[in-house]
Amino acid sequence: MAKQKQVGFGIDFGTTNSVVGVCEGGPTRALLDGDKPNPSVVWYTADGKVTVGRKAKSSLNGYSEVPGNTFVNSVKLHLGKARSFRVAGQPKSASDVASEIFAFLLHQAKEQHALDVPEGVVTIPVDFDGAARHELRSAAERAGFYVKTFIHEPFAAVVAYCFPHHGRPIEEFEGRNILVFDWGGGTLDITLAAVRSGRMIQVAKADLGHRAGDYFDEKVLRLSHHRFLESSNLSLEDAPVSATLKDRYLGRCEAAKLLLSEEQSADLDVTSAFRVNGKIYDVTQQLTRDDFEAQVGIDVRDAMAKVDSVIDEARLTPRDVDLVLLIGGSSRIPLVRREMQERFGSRVIYVKNADTIIAEGAARVDYLGMQPVLARSLGVRLADGAFYELFPAGTMAKPGVCEKRINFFCTDNRDGEAKLVLVEKYEGREMNERVLGIPVSPLLPRKYNDCERVTVTLSLDEDLILRVFGKGATQERSASAQYHDLLFALDTQGVRS
Repeated sequence: MAKQKQVGFGIDFGTTNSVVGVCEGGPTRALLDGDKPNPSVVWYTADGKVTVGRKAKSSLNGYSEVPGNTFVNSVKLHLGKARSFRVAGQPKSASDVASEIFAFLLHQAKEQHALDVPEGVVTIPVDFDGAARHELRSAAERAGFYVKTFIHEPFAAVVAYCFPHHGRPIEEFEGRNILVFDWGGGTLDITLAAVRSGRMIQVAKADLGHRAGDYFDEKVLRLSHHRFLESSNLSLEDAPVSATLKDRYLGRCEAAKLLLSEEQSADLDVTSAFRVNGKIYDVTQQLTRDDFEAQVGIDVRDAMAKVDSVIDEARLTPRDVDLVLLIGGSSRIPLVRREMQERFGSRVIYVKNADTIIAEGAARVDYLGMQPVLARSLGVRLADGAFYELFPAGTMAKPGVCEKRINFFCTDNRDGEAKLVLVEKYEGREMNERVLGIPVSPLLPRKYNDCERVTVTLSLDEDLILRVFGKGATQERSASAQYHDLLFALDTQGVRS
């Protein structure tokens, strides 16, 4: 366990909102815009200025269709996908846009809270791949923030909930299974965590891709536009939703969606939405909660299937889950809450600080100097079916520690390929099989005794990506792969509650 810092920082870089968490030893806190998180919206104005956060979001309705203004929201979804945006006629990468958000968060911390935020822990979705992590790290560092490590967003929420600002020492959670259901604007992330022998462990995880709040806004837009066309006797060719109108339209759809979590109906108004044959049309509609739930019903059913799959992977039943933490804006949808309560009853916790708990958990990890370790042992399944351990559970997840070079021998080279089968092991069970085909010779000289030596190198990089490289002794060609779906644990023994 590393020495505790005087101040720990964590950043939840979200699809919809972004937050800096701070831990100084007592209760964690979040740096907010008033009493709310900062919207992850960037506004490039016609005169070259950059505005980020709530002012950018509130200006979207009035300026998105004014020439020279560019709004970028949900940029997190575009990281790692070689996506760029046109700003003043020039391409700007998703990482460039993300860097504007980091710079804003650091400036806000300094100007409003007198805090320098030079480094800390950043949270990521459970299925954030290597390219996305690299671009996020690069964006942070260009803004002046060093990412010490990443931690999965729902796992950070477990840390924040289990540590003592809730009035309970971590020891009271020993032996408990905690499910986090984090359905926000960009992703659904589910993590089942457990506290075992002083170690907080990710037991299983799942995600639902990008079927989350932003996706629901798109569904509401399509429903609204269809109704508008029907009521106006217009065709899609008469009144298409232009790129500039879409931003404004989606903003109104999001507002209606949020209201429907509290009310049975919501008004959706988009003024001067269309001009057809010289006539200006407004979109003025009323949406009901039933309308919305009909649109997202299949997504909620698929989300519940993911919950069930996580529990099944852990070989548990819903009865074995002791706590369920609901976080993320989409978890407030009444249909979602009904479904979760049917499975878990009174064990469902509606987290009061749901908008900030992820950032606060990351700050706690930084303050306590926690370093992720492997939650499962990682090894190779040999030709005889035996498990050969490479890295035991608890291995420090950092470059130079989680690193190994080893020789194997291909026992069946008839197809010119040696199959390296990587598996994880948890509580005696092998799981999560990954296969890498490494070129070998189908015809070997006698000196190899019909078995070609294959050299395999495994290393974990600073972004917690496992990189695997394999090469046969007789071959010029090699094979490589990288894996971003490892699970991690945090040691809590010896840390100050």
